[in-house]
Amino acid sequence: MEPVTARLKSCPPKSRDVEVDLLEVEEEERRRAEETMSVKPEMAFDVCWEVYRGAREVLEAKRGITALTWEVDAKYAWRPDMRPKLKDWVADFALAGQAALEGPQQASRMVLFRLYYLGLTPYERARHFLGLSERSWVNWSEEIRRRCGEELLRRDLFPPRKYFNGAE
Repeated sequence: MEPVTARLKSCPPKSRDVEVDLLEVEEEERRRAEETMSVKPEMAFDVCWEVYRGAREVLEAKRGITALTWEVDAKYAWRPDMRPKLKDWVADFALAGQAALEGPQQASRMVLFRLYYLGLTPYERARHFLGLSERSWVNWSEEIRRRCGEELLRRDLFPPRKYFNGAE
């Protein structure tokens, strides 16, 4: 696709305002492209995983409270809120990881992802369960962070602010 300025030169603008608007659009597109390219997938994964862990903690605490008071669920009133919730983040993070690690050659990485990153199993227990040396753990986790980070960036889960507040 050719840049907006090239398209401007090929056809005369009807007014100066149209040309200015198109230049602003091109600048915004360039800025967005630079923003997404400047983040390493591993960093995106680390930030998103931190949000995931916090979201799981909040949801677990909340579930314990609502499990004790069933009246809270009985008085539910639907309101049209289109913004994603914490439970949506948890689900989208898991789905992004699943998509990034699908296929038979990635099955062992998927087990590690589900056990350690999604299940929040402590490091020593997970490593012992999988029978991995520390070196293999590092290699596998780096691969998982890279692959899943790329998928999280592709699905616009990073930055989390953008996910929860919409594309502002």
